[in-house]
Amino acid sequence: MALRRVMRRSSITVLWGLLLSLLSLGCSHTNGKEAHLTLAVNAGVEGDALRAAAQDYQATFNVEITIAEFPYANLFEKELIDLTNRTGAYDLIMLDDPWFPRFAERGLLTELTPLYERRGLEGPDDDFVAASLALCRHPYGTGTLYALPYVGNSQLFFYRKDLFEKYRLSPPETWDDVLTAARTIAEREQIYGYVMRAQQGNAVVADFLPLFWAFGAEMFDAHGHPTVNSPEGIAALRMMLALGAYAPPGYVSFNADEVAAHLLQGTAAMSINWPAWIPALSDPAKSRVIGKIAITAMPGQKEPGRAEIGNWLIAIPRGARDPETAFDFLLWATSAEQMKKSALRGNPPTRVSLFRDAELVARYPSYPVQLHSLQTSRPRPRTPLWNEIENAFGIYLTKANTGELSPEEAMNRANAAIAEILQRQQ
Repeated sequence: MALRRVMRRSSITVLWGLLLSLLSLGCSHTNGKEAHLTLAVNAGVEGDALRAAAQDYQATFNVEITIAEFPYANLFEKELIDLTNRTGAYDLIMLDDPWFPRFAERGLLTELTPLYERRGLEGPDDDFVAASLALCRHPYGTGTLYALPYVGNSQLFFYRKDLFEKYRLSPPETWDDVLTAARTIAEREQIYGYVMRAQQGNAVVADFLPLFWAFGAEMFDAHGHPTVNSPEGIAALRMMLALGAYAPPGYVSFNADEVAAHLLQGTAAMSINWPAWIPALSDPAKSRVIGKIAITAMPGQKEPGRAEIGNWLIAIPRGARDPETAFDFLLWATSAEQMKKSALRGNPPTRVSLFRDAELVARYPSYPVQLHSLQTSRPRPRTPLWNEIENAFGIYLTKANTGELSPEEAMNRANAAIAEILQRQQ
């Protein structure tokens, strides 16, 4: 009954918001001028869905929309330069959630609460996943709302259930279980027991953080000082290197494509990966392991397992030419109806109701696991310096995986490098 009440309230809120949006759209076409929006989007499935939504919106509401598409490697820089210079080139932008603190702290984004209030709304409805919505506030979780979550990615753990059953292995609950299974399968099946991303930078950090957190490590102490070289952090890196002994040669240069290729071709038994790869597992043109891969939440160790969250957010730049029309589109694109269309195009939603939608669950049976992973996930540290910190941290994690540095040396040097980044910004 409680869930039905929440759903009914969420639906009413969205419908009321859409009605008010339509009224405001009618006001935006004064003096015979047609409204126009420009969206900066990521080149990929996330941007593809938003582009399709923009085409639908344009046809329905007679609002001209231009899409500026950039590869992931360039999107951050393009957006930061434009918003810093206040050129007004974009009315809405897609943000990978670790970028958000830099944009918010610099005052580059439009506060959304006044836009809600002008439409008679208090704010986002209760259907949004709390962990996703928390990413859109600065300070994190409780501060001012500057964005809405559009794509609800969080990491998942993939494993060969047929081989686990064959060797009477229980689904992995701890990283010790993962290591035992990797050793067992590698020795008896002559395939790689584990595969991971260890390419320098974002890739290796993303695959390491679930181990780091599970071993009880934290990147900063209560005073903001780096603590990656704690005993727990070093133990987590030792576990990563132990798993590396059962990984394919060259894994230190792997990113998501190489990891997925090993899973899909049946040459590796386990990995961390993102939801975007799930459809390929059941595609005969891509997969040799159809029906053999199970998906579960992240293993724990000293602490319960928690995935890294990786949501895509949509925000309105402070220098946007038409923030009112931009907000109308933002409300529409993140409504349950439109987000379901995005989900059918391959993007995990950020609304609880859609993870429980019968049609979507039938199409994506992993949705219950994905919802649990998302609700219990952790963000990367919410600092505007994260890009620099991640790059420095990744350098030393990769050097440990190549054998160039011991776990202790790698974490000590990483800690010193992070401290230096923080010191430079004071």
